[in-house]
Amino acid sequence: MESDEIFDDTIAVLANNDNGEISAKHPTLCIPYRCLVPRKVDGLLVACRAFSSEDSINQHFNIIPHCICYGQAAGTAAAMAAKAGIQPRNVDYKGLQENLIQQGVPLPRTK
Repeated sequence: MESDEIFDDTIAVLANNDNGEISAKHPTLCIPYRCLVPRKVDGLLVACRAFSSEDSINQHFNIIPHCICYGQAAGTAAAMAAKAGIQPRNVDYKGLQENLIQQGVPLPRTK
């Protein structure tokens, strides 16, 4: 919650719900696709309250609007993986981002 880094694999931009000084410095936070991909399990994406993050951050992102963002990205990635016959971890995140943008998801443009 202390960074305004735009990740290459950003799939959601969320409001920083920390009511302290940190949110004033970093009003939005980017969530990377890799938060949805289990490290050791293939064929699975994890969205909503089970996404990967540090405990200190997780409590601020367990609200329904954020879970909807993770679910939309996970569902889109799962469809892309099934269509391409690949594991979800191998989905081209640039293609995923373009797909999400076409759905109206506001994402930052990365290099």
